[in-house]
Amino acid sequence: MERRNKLFIAILSLALLLNGVVPFTFSQAQSGCNPDALKPVSQGQRGNEVRNVQECLMEAGYDIPAGATGYYGKQTVEAVKAFYADWYGSWHGKNIGPKGIATLKSLIASLWGEEEVVEEDQTGQQQPGNQPSQQTDIAAIVAAVLAALQQSGVIPSVSTTTTGTAQQEGFLVVEQDPSATGVTVREGESANVFGLRFRADNGSVTVKSIFLRWTGSSAPYRVLSNLALVDSQGNVLYQTAVTPSTFLQDSNLNYYLPVTGLNVNVPVGQYTSVFVKVTVVNTLPSGVTSAGFAVNQNDVRAVDGVGVDRFGPVSNISGTFTLQASLAQSADWVVARNPNTPKEGYIFGDVSSGKVDRAKLLSFDLTSKNDNLRLTSVVVTTGGSSNMNMSALYLKYGDQTLDVRSPSTTVTFNAVPANFVVNKDQTVTLDVVADLQGGSTTTEATTSVTVASVTGLNSLGGTVSKSVSVAGDTLHYRTLGPEVSGFTANPSYTPPSQTASSSYSVVIRFNVTPRGGTVYMGTTTAPTSSFAAVELEKSGGATSTPNAGVTVKVYQGSTDVTNSLTVGGSGLFALSENQTYTFEITAAQNGAPSGTGLYRWVVSNLKWHDGASTQTVTWTSRDMYTSYTNVQ
Repeated sequence: MERRNKLFIAILSLALLLNGVVPFTFSQAQSGCNPDALKPVSQGQRGNEVRNVQECLMEAGYDIPAGATGYYGKQTVEAVKAFYADWYGSWHGKNIGPKGIATLKSLIASLWGEEEVVEEDQTGQQQPGNQPSQQTDIAAIVAAVLAALQQSGVIPSVSTTTTGTAQQEGFLVVEQDPSATGVTVREGESANVFGLRFRADNGSVTVKSIFLRWTGSSAPYRVLSNLALVDSQGNVLYQTAVTPSTFLQDSNLNYYLPVTGLNVNVPVGQYTSVFVKVTVVNTLPSGVTSAGFAVNQNDVRAVDGVGVDRFGPVSNISGTFTLQASLAQSADWVVARNPNTPKEGYIFGDVSSGKVDRAKLLSFDLTSKNDNLRLTSVVVTTGGSSNMNMSALYLKYGDQTLDVRSPSTTVTFNAVPANFVVNKDQTVTLDVVADLQGGSTTTEATTSVTVASVTGLNSLGGTVSKSVSVAGDTLHYRTLGPEVSGFTANPSYTPPSQTASSSYSVVIRFNVTPRGGTVYMGTTTAPTSSFAAVELEKSGGATSTPNAGVTVKVYQGSTDVTNSLTVGGSGLFALSENQTYTFEITAAQNGAPSGTGLYRWVVSNLKWHDGASTQTVTWTSRDMYTSYTNVQ
């Protein structure tokens, strides 16, 4: 019945046309197809969107025996494959995408014709709108009528290459696609290494073949294991394994590959690109570091809408790509100090034994670049006033001990277990820790450690070694002393330009917790005339003493205990073991510092007293400073 209705409409339209009457416009009412509601769908999908696509495919003449079921099954896959074959080329039919939807809409519009829009001017007279002329409408309706008659079998089908206004001469433009230039490919890798960009002028064209020329110095089968042509979305248009017989040779022994059977649609006024995607062999010939492809003048053949062959490019196009050895052969270590490395300060041992176990000296980050690397050894050097204050030195990964060694000036750790692998581009953090001994209340030992080299094996078993110099801070080992933490500083500067009334000041706070016994710190009386050296440091390193002096207060919590801590008339503060005290230092500069520039306040060292009348210990601190202020 539906077939008869279409035939009746087609005959009626033709009759009206022959009598000089502009036929009415076909509308959605003639079928269940709604072009405006078409959306991309995929195999396995159900619902009204699928049903609408099925209706429109059948309306366009692509048979689905079961009808519009609303399920994208095998019959719909075959209909989509046939639809794509007529305008795009070979297609799996498992989905109909945005370009397919747009083409289907255009096809339905050409079958139904286009309705002339009439607008009224300000006088109420009807004026033609911005629509095709009546002649164009008639031509479109004639095409629709002929299509309906052909579909109904009333008249034989006519080749679309010779009839119909949609088919026009097209002209092919071929250029190099710049997105596939300067590519580097390693052994075993795949990449797009050469690209062609097509444009169609006046009418659409379909690229049918490409004559691909090899410009590498070594035979293609010695460099490549696979070659494919892909579109911009990565869809494979052509693919072949590369063997000694894949490429042909001309009389000059140059290698070439004719790629035929393509159906690459290039819409009028638009760009369409294809890329040569290669897979490099696992082992390159010695000395081969580059290769390339070229298409010469007229090496690309296309067919336009009226069946005329079109050729391009107008001049030769070539491109090269770089070849590199495998990832394993370019593997490398990257070693860097980790922020959790202890800052310069004290390590406190037990007073009775003079020992401390598992004191962390250095944390470092280890990164494997380009390949998986199995760690085999780490070499560290030790320094300080006495290396013998270490009884054992450990290399650790978290809680796992990779190796333990007796201390010496140079220590080589062998990674245990042997399967400690750092994966490609992965970073792990390792620690160097030590058991310390020989500490006393009056004798201080210093210790430092530096990573000197890291060695491992790549995935092919080759040795990868890296010399570095990643150092930890100097650490002071005692059984008595102040543990310092919580440094803060609030500098201020007024006014913003140097005058006699300028002032530059700072309030510095930090916590002190005595370990191993009572610690004495003072400000006025020997043996320490000042327990904290506070200085103004100019960018570049020059320092000066603040001319307005330094004052100190001591707090426990929020309570000012400055006076109650003083020991007799000595001016020393007696700080009890394991109690935490907050020191507040105020320093000031009357008048601006000498010269404009960037300045900061620095606590350059702390002095403390262990109780012996002649013993004073100076500790040079790290990172106890404010940020720079611009003094104008």
